[in-house]
Amino acid sequence: MLAAAASAQAQAGKYTECPKAGDAILLDVSVATCEEARALAVSLAPVPSANVEAALIAAGWTPLRASATGFQDSYDLVATRGLAAVMLRRPGDAPDLDGWMAGRELVFSRAPLVPGAPAPKGASVCTSAFLIRLGSHPGGLSAGHCGDVTKKGTTRRRNAALRRPPQPGIVLGGVQRNLLRRARKLDALVLPVPSGAGRPAAAVVDRGLFSPPWFVRGTARPALGRRVCFTGRTSGIDQCGKIVRSFPGTGRLPCTTITARSGDSGGPVYTAPAPDGTVRAVGVTTLVFGLLQSMCFTPIAPVLDALNAELVTFPGV
Repeated sequence: MLAAAASAQAQAGKYTECPKAGDAILLDVSVATCEEARALAVSLAPVPSANVEAALIAAGWTPLRASATGFQDSYDLVATRGLAAVMLRRPGDAPDLDGWMAGRELVFSRAPLVPGAPAPKGASVCTSAFLIRLGSHPGGLSAGHCGDVTKKGTTRRRNAALRRPPQPGIVLGGVQRNLLRRARKLDALVLPVPSGAGRPAAAVVDRGLFSPPWFVRGTARPALGRRVCFTGRTSGIDQCGKIVRSFPGTGRLPCTTITARSGDSGGPVYTAPAPDGTVRAVGVTTLVFGLLQSMCFTPIAPVLDALNAELVTFPGV
């Protein structure tokens, strides 16, 4: 089976296991051949963990994240090239390589957040949404109520971090814009995104280490009957259903047949993935409604308009 997979191009949305190469303990690929994945693994074999980001870039791949496995003194590494994705498990200590993607776990707090320290009392946990651009500056979306707004109109939990369980991992800084503070309240906010060495920000929907990401290619309207999916830190990846109604009294929040739970707030809502692994941004997870806890969301278009921002799409899609 592995030999057959070596020459075929692995399909979008899932990884195909390839024969080991170089120092790879595991080698998985999507929308590329095993020969391409093996060539990358061989080129990385002599590279120490601290230099793996630069080596991936030199080989034509874009690094997304690395994470220690917790056993065998090894780590998992994810990178993309075009619409292809590769996941390698390598021996050694994981490099400090991680950054903004939709679908990641966020921590919001009134008190300062410290990497490696427990989240302060009263902190809330939410999910990251799409990457945007405000002028020349990137930003990341989540739900406005994750930061909360006081009676005076200020954001209560201003400090945010990209969580790498069990602790706050990458401190992002303070909330930049919270649209709940406007006269026309939209449940969305903007966070600074990390940048620089080891801190990539990518226009993808993260699906964990063992499923390739979806690539964001644009926006789509929340039309009644449209099939959509969302990812939340509690419910997990690719929770899919249809838009069936609007939340009573608003006329603006589309609601779906999908169930959501606490912690999913802020997560990306996107179209059903295309065969090439691309999706379109539809909205930001906002609330649950009714006994069935139907997921309702804030559409992406009014959020971008209110911010005078544009959605960042994945290069080349």
